[in-house]
Amino acid sequence: MKLKYLFLLSIACSSCSDFLDVKPIGKLIPTEIEEFENLLNNESTIKYHFMDNNNTSFYSMLADNLSISENLDKYKYISSYVNKDVYAAYTFNVPYESPIKPQYTWEWGIYRAAGLFNNVIEGIEGLDGAAETENGKAVIAQAKAGRAWSYMVGGLGYGPMYNPNGDNSTKTIPYRTSGDPTVPNPDLATTAELMQFVKKDLDDALDAPENVVNPCRANKAAVHALRAEYFMYMRDWTNMLKEASEAWSRSVALKGSVDNMIYDFNQCYYDDDPNADPAEGTDKELSLDLRGQDLLFNQSIHRENLFYRTAPAGCATTNGQSTYYPSDDFLALFDPNTDRRYQLFALRILGYSTTVGGIKYEDGIKRTYCRSSKMLTNQGITYPQLLLMKAEAEARTSDKTNALKDLNLLRKYRYSGDNTDLPNGSSLNEDELLYEILKERRRELPISSYQRTFDIKRFVYDTGKPWCQTTITHKIGSKTYSAPVNNEYYTLPKSNSIIEKNPQWGLEVDNRPYDPLGKK
Repeated sequence: MKLKYLFLLSIACSSCSDFLDVKPIGKLIPTEIEEFENLLNNESTIKYHFMDNNNTSFYSMLADNLSISENLDKYKYISSYVNKDVYAAYTFNVPYESPIKPQYTWEWGIYRAAGLFNNVIEGIEGLDGAAETENGKAVIAQAKAGRAWSYMVGGLGYGPMYNPNGDNSTKTIPYRTSGDPTVPNPDLATTAELMQFVKKDLDDALDAPENVVNPCRANKAAVHALRAEYFMYMRDWTNMLKEASEAWSRSVALKGSVDNMIYDFNQCYYDDDPNADPAEGTDKELSLDLRGQDLLFNQSIHRENLFYRTAPAGCATTNGQSTYYPSDDFLALFDPNTDRRYQLFALRILGYSTTVGGIKYEDGIKRTYCRSSKMLTNQGITYPQLLLMKAEAEARTSDKTNALKDLNLLRKYRYSGDNTDLPNGSSLNEDELLYEILKERRRELPISSYQRTFDIKRFVYDTGKPWCQTTITHKIGSKTYSAPVNNEYYTLPKSNSIIEKNPQWGLEVDNRPYDPLGKK
């Protein structure tokens, strides 16, 4: 007998704190596996991790990819800019968000997505015999893969990075597995418990199908890639390599060739427009369309996306609209003469400009990094990212030969010239080669994603290595703001509305004043 199952289609944001963001405002009653399967195609439900309602991310401002100009500091951030938490994060002014404000990351990110996955899992399990069918197992596996990813990145944002040689008892987030809003929330999982729960879901997710139409849903290769990422955060390099290799080999077999998995940026160009009239000193490419091997750049199904989750918008690219820019440190990673990413996406814009009360605030010509506006970027897992995870694991397990081979494979698609191999790559020692791989990873990841912040957190355990930063420093003109990479600055606090609705956690409300401009 089939059970009608209530799916929580959407969430009333004003009531998110009651049951971890799980309150229905509409009803859908699936009665077939295929109907639950279709629910997993909803891109909007799963997009908001570490993003606000303007598709930006204050959490990314804790890293070193972005910068705020002096003129933005002097006027825009003290007047009209509504997301002052971006500024607070950049200046390390805790708390970054108002404790009394509902949290978009929590409500519309982690638990909105988890609610969908939980309802799919419980819904299929409630259909007579459905969970034991091949299709039922596959859909449940995909839902568990999505749930594992949501909780893994959510928990590592609201808690510290896992330390294999240290204490992992810090309380993070509840690993909620019920879609029923009347079921009380479980206790906060420790970092150790969180990763155990994630691993269990990823074990179950191995029943995922070999192929999917929509990369919002995990195929078997994507599950192995997620397992590789899990072991990366666990610092288990042997298993990271095993899973990344499995994911890569399955992907190549499914796609037919690496050419079908990675865009060759040497074949990408901008349409010319004789009517384009850019401002003096700016690049006309800002208003042109990117062309290449296909026209799917701005679709989630483009060839590089293995497991798709929307990335924050990053640096704005239109005249006068930038609220921050790429950092000098980020731009210095690129060789302007050979790196096609720099040539295609590091474009010159007319920066922030306004006149108020006879005073002019003007940034002049600045560089932006417009990859996210020209090509849909992904904070899930791309094939280039998977290849670099494989290379990182190889380097960390002393397999320099294959690590260099994989790095050079990606470079073939990203650099121009007769020889795109890493110069003097074979002469580098293990640390030097690993550093080159990690720099390539930074170039590939979305500029404003949570991923760079996570990398900074996990690299703290690589004591003494050149990529390990224990302190991050940001600049605004002649002013500098620094903070250690520790729990206070890099772990998100829970809003008071969440704390008050969950007294069983024993947390005290946050009475700190919210003063995002206090360090000006």
